[in-house]
Amino acid sequence: MPVKRAAFKAKALTALAIVMAAALSACALPAIAQPMSARYDIGESDFIAPPRFIEPSTDMIDLRNRAGLEFKWSPHEGDATKREYYDLRLYKGTQAFEKNLIYKTRIPRHVWSVMIPADMFENGSVYICTLRQVYRGPKSRRTFLLFKIIK
Repeated sequence: MPVKRAAFKAKALTALAIVMAAALSACALPAIAQPMSARYDIGESDFIAPPRFIEPSTDMIDLRNRAGLEFKWSPHEGDATKREYYDLRLYKGTQAFEKNLIYKTRIPRHVWSVMIPADMFENGSVYICTLRQVYRGPKSRRTFLLFKIIK
């Protein structure tokens, strides 16, 4: 009887070791695969930090006696050495759809602001500005900035 009990314990410990090894492998596989999926992602990526707007910082923007509206953002999100450019788009209205697009530009990777002339804006209108970082292939998710113009 003691021999059967010892054999049963050995089999149970072996089975437990196999289950634990399989569980650890299942947890480790996604961690290994994440950097590779970010490298080959061709659309918006959760692995690239979206840019962060610094200015304008309010949702009501007074353009009276101003030549334009300057958008500024932080250069510290993402990897500046691998960034190719920024993609900035301005939409009239509350929806960032192609039909509402009024301004679009590519901004070099070492430039963190852009000035849009005041005559592009109408008094009392609402606009959405989107900004994303673009790398070779993958892009960050867009950062949205909604605001109303006072002239």
